[in-house]
Amino acid sequence: MERVYVGIDVGYRHHVAAASPVSIFNAQRDRDAWKRVRTVRFSSDAAGFAQLQRYLDRISPDPAVFMVLLEPTGGYYGLTLLIYLLGKGYQVLQVENRAVKDYREKVFGGETKTDDVDARLLARMGFLHDLVGEEFSIQPVHLGNSDAAALRVMVRDLGNLQRELTRRKNQLQQIVAATFPELKTFFRNSTASPAARALLARFPMPQDFMRAEPEEIAEVLRGVSAYRHAKRADEIRDLARDSAGVPLLTHHQWRQGWLIRQMDVLEEARSELVEQLRQSIAKHPYTPIIESLPLKSPIWTATLIAVIGDSHRFRTWNEFRAYMGWYPQVGRSGTSTDSSQLAKGGVRLGRNVLGQMAVLLQTPNVRNTPFREVYKRLLGRGMKPSTAQGHIAGKLVRRPVRNAQDDDAVRRGAAPTQIGPHSRGNRHRLCKYRSPDRSRRNVGRRLEQLNGRSLTPTSHWTPPRTQSGKAPTLTHVSSFSTGIERHGAM
Repeated sequence: MERVYVGIDVGYRHHVAAASPVSIFNAQRDRDAWKRVRTVRFSSDAAGFAQLQRYLDRISPDPAVFMVLLEPTGGYYGLTLLIYLLGKGYQVLQVENRAVKDYREKVFGGETKTDDVDARLLARMGFLHDLVGEEFSIQPVHLGNSDAAALRVMVRDLGNLQRELTRRKNQLQQIVAATFPELKTFFRNSTASPAARALLARFPMPQDFMRAEPEEIAEVLRGVSAYRHAKRADEIRDLARDSAGVPLLTHHQWRQGWLIRQMDVLEEARSELVEQLRQSIAKHPYTPIIESLPLKSPIWTATLIAVIGDSHRFRTWNEFRAYMGWYPQVGRSGTSTDSSQLAKGGVRLGRNVLGQMAVLLQTPNVRNTPFREVYKRLLGRGMKPSTAQGHIAGKLVRRPVRNAQDDDAVRRGAAPTQIGPHSRGNRHRLCKYRSPDRSRRNVGRRLEQLNGRSLTPTSHWTPPRTQSGKAPTLTHVSSFSTGIERHGAM
């Protein structure tokens, strides 16, 4: 049976599918035959899925014959369809939205976008990717852990809540800067803090502060645990008396109160979501591994667990590092190398967490770690601070996925390996997380190349002798250990 490529355009109420056998892409027979493939429009429910199944079964009852392609648009709109197709044994791939848009413009120019056109385009892209080797942004879809998927959604919800909360804070501070500019000298951190909001909810205008008694103001502040500010309650009355603020119009005053109420609701929702995340990661096997990093936070831990998913899908550390976005990208022009910079790809959530962690590790209020020593050493070589931070973030990537892949050890209750200095006698170094035996074997191979001698393949190698008959000291291998420290260590 010939290969069949199925493109599906995902919608809210209906989906559109186009099944194109490989023979229809024969340009010698009919160059544009694939543009006229009959499509099927089916509803996004059980009856619609049954209609799709009948459409596919008429072509072949064997799911292995089909390659199904769709866009990751619609969010939850296409989730039930994905689960249905994967459960039936179909191979499902997702195509990046930008790739579909670019290919549509390339083939049809400025033609109006339709669901039928996109479905046929997706099938065509599957053919080009599968048989011709055309490079598109296409990724296979696997049935993942539902808990991990829900965790990722909650992490994104938390980010959205935080952005909305920050937006409301900025809006409130703008209003206060016009109505009571002196308030920022009383609340030096923020005029949108819980204490400031409590006062503004009770006393919206400077005139209201002037009419209030100091004890009344202090009582409001003590109610939100702002005890130090409560001792200075009389100062705010003096600031209000000489305020240069602009009187608020009625609707401006209403908006100020509305913003304060919105922030209270958002902060309560954020606290509930953080607590839910904390409970979700409490018994996760990756939690002790990720929290062995020098800095930890339940939000960071939940984020990294969500973006990693199943660690076994990463075959190498470099593959995981590229997935997280902390890897160098070399720009080339012809045969010459122009520049090397941090790649722009990767999962944004995980990339942000590791970047923040790398920055905080260099702050003086965080205990000294080997990562800070490496950062200083990189700066000493003349490296830019931003580039050095990228190197540190790249080092932080390695340990979580390597330890997470040892699921059996975690299930046995083995203590996770800590990130930090590796001790070899009196020598501490932050290495590329190689075992001592592996490091010794690497040094042995370098010495073997120097002396032209063969070593016995044992777990513990014996250093070859120098020309003087003595075992080589650290001086003899300095040129090699320097290279190992550069690439194997940080």
